[in-house]
Amino acid sequence: MAKPTIVDDITEQLAYRIAAGIYRPGDLLPSVRQLATEFAASTPTANNALGRLAALGFAEPRRGLGYLVRDIQLYGGIDMWRIVFRFAHRVPERAAACFADIIDIDHQLVMQAVRLFAADPGRYDLTPALHALNQLELLVADDEADLTDIMAAELHALRCAFAILGKPGSLALFNTVGEMLLSVPEAGPAFYGPLEPAGHVLVVRTLLELRLPDATDGEPLDLDLVDSLMRAYHDQVVETFRELITKSAAAEDERSTTSA
Repeated sequence: MAKPTIVDDITEQLAYRIAAGIYRPGDLLPSVRQLATEFAASTPTANNALGRLAALGFAEPRRGLGYLVRDIQLYGGIDMWRIVFRFAHRVPERAAACFADIIDIDHQLVMQAVRLFAADPGRYDLTPALHALNQLELLVADDEADLTDIMAAELHALRCAFAILGKPGSLALFNTVGEMLLSVPEAGPAFYGPLEPAGHVLVVRTLLELRLPDATDGEPLDLDLVDSLMRAYHDQVVETFRELITKSAAAEDERSTTSA
């Protein structure tokens, strides 16, 4: 991973101030000269940081004025929230709310895929997805495997399933959500706290091998029940994340108090 530059540091600090409400929507950000003085940087460096901040959606340039703070609740995009998660422990409530929305999107995408497949299971060749699932199972069996690596492998198995369904828009959105989740250190523990990795393998395999029974095989699969169970699990993931990020925030506050 590349070492953060001075531009990165200034950008992240300004982004934090906006996310934390220190700078409010519509406020005028400090000038290039003020930032250069505060961060002991050159004026071109400070100017680049403001440009980066605007590109990420935290601010917008106004001719003759400078840079104004944007309403990130209203205009926030994926890149913006990816930055916010870097300092999630400093804005726990905002980070937890954003994480909950991301999980809700993930839930809707997964259930959309399940319902599409269940409607016509014989139409799809699941070989690539099952191969990816087998790789996930091998990784889960490794006691030294990192939770982030396991989550990446699980997301890849689901990615393969989305590709099979021929829904490029849903696949693109799923990939974006997956990339963001992998960037959050607390996401792995949150995902595998309510259900351990081996349980995830079982659930994903069950979904990938899903077949709607024939009339002689018994009752059709209750997809509403599947949705309800998945929702209950995802609610637990969100609650676990909230607990982890709140605990992290408290530890950060304690360290700040001690150092002061």
